[in-house]
Amino acid sequence: MKYKKIAYFRFFGRLNDFFKDEKFVKVHNFTGFQTVKDRIEALGVPHVEVSFITKNGKPVSFYYMVEDGDFFFVYPEFKNINLPEEWLVTPKYKGEPRFILDIHLGKLAKLLRMLGFYAFFGEEKDEILCRKAVQENAILLSRDIGLLKRKELVFGYYVRSTDPREQLKEVIERYDLKDWMKPFTRCIECNVEFEEIPKESVKGRVPSKVFELFNEFVRCPNCGRIYWKGTHYEHMTDFLKNVIK
Repeated sequence: MKYKKIAYFRFFGRLNDFFKDEKFVKVHNFTGFQTVKDRIEALGVPHVEVSFITKNGKPVSFYYMVEDGDFFFVYPEFKNINLPEEWLVTPKYKGEPRFILDIHLGKLAKLLRMLGFYAFFGEEKDEILCRKAVQENAILLSRDIGLLKRKELVFGYYVRSTDPREQLKEVIERYDLKDWMKPFTRCIECNVEFEEIPKESVKGRVPSKVFELFNEFVRCPNCGRIYWKGTHYEHMTDFLKNVIK
């Protein structure tokens, strides 16, 4: 008969979104030799959501072997707290954010593209999504907790809301996207950055009234769609003003 052990976990901030109960401390029973990463995920929190862990006030890595009676504090990333990098179990994401989204977040992907961000979606296989996220140093966004627990994944975020507008607000807040936004520079269908084209090149390819009223045009080099700052642009601008405050 295997000897049962007990470990205690206190989660902070948004990590508590993964629990329905409001217990201050999570009591976890286990047997054998287990890493703290395995125990945290067994409780329901994907490792990509965890920034640092302490035991008795001292930082530990994901690979610390849990002992009977251990008490852990588990933290998400905090924007206003700078910690030594060696404390972090998940590194901070650096540079312009790039996103990989699972197939169920297509509307969110298009909204991110509208803001100018690389946002790939459409693949159904979990292993391909994770591999792509790792290879491209991108953040995987999903509402599938199991997907975010895949061991190879470095950067990921569990999207809490089911409403695309609220999802966009979440991701903007989580990754401080305001400083990186380049609205209306990427095709929302192809995920490719626009290229500027001279006005004369669109003659006969856009309505004559549009040609008369507008002087600036861009084109998606992939699908060939031509865009200008008409009423659709105004509607999207109003949408962004309401979402991004």
